[in-house]
Amino acid sequence: MPLKAPCYIALSGLKDFGRLVCALERTPLPAFSLVFNKEQVLAVQTDIINGRPVIYYAKADAGNGQYLAYRVSNGVEEVLLADSVSNPTFVYSPILKVEKFPRQLTRSAKVDKKSGYTIIKLNDLPSLAKVAAYKTMFDEPPLPLFMFKHGDKIVLGTPMSANDNDTASYFYYTLLDQDRAEPFLRYSSIKVEQPLFSSRLDEHGYVYLKVIRLAEDHPLVKTYD
Repeated sequence: MPLKAPCYIALSGLKDFGRLVCALERTPLPAFSLVFNKEQVLAVQTDIINGRPVIYYAKADAGNGQYLAYRVSNGVEEVLLADSVSNPTFVYSPILKVEKFPRQLTRSAKVDKKSGYTIIKLNDLPSLAKVAAYKTMFDEPPLPLFMFKHGDKIVLGTPMSANDNDTASYFYYTLLDQDRAEPFLRYSSIKVEQPLFSSRLDEHGYVYLKVIRLAEDHPLVKTYD
């Protein structure tokens, strides 16, 4: 099968990238250090749609750094470049430095939203939290929630396939009444309360979902008007 050009999607910043590859993961995802659009970036592939890799990236020059270190302590989030895995209070994503990619992987594909995700609009935030949290029942990490502006709307959603063999890729989303800066969404299936945006991960009895902010609109998501 011919190699298809990826869809590169810019994140809001390095903290969002560190949160995506490290936070709440059983094993942090490896980060690729490469040149994209003549800039040094850190990138990670999290999905594939119609045979096309979906790659999220943030502008960052890894320099001599070998790992991306991440932690949340007392509601304060830290993302650092590190030479070694030396501080047990951090989790580390290994940085793989790419000298050369196949030519098809060095440019972002122009993908029409109509050929992107099949979208499913949910009625409320609890419904979205249930979608993103369901894998935790099987001791797997939750799905990331992506936040972005679409016109004058604030969209929060997550991509998911119905099963591992499903060729269709879905994007479940809901609309927020305002922009939120907190990096996590706290959710409980036991307590009768609404999901709450939070900067902390240390309150017991909850499932935490990471919120990843995009720099711009999601190129693969066409929301319902």
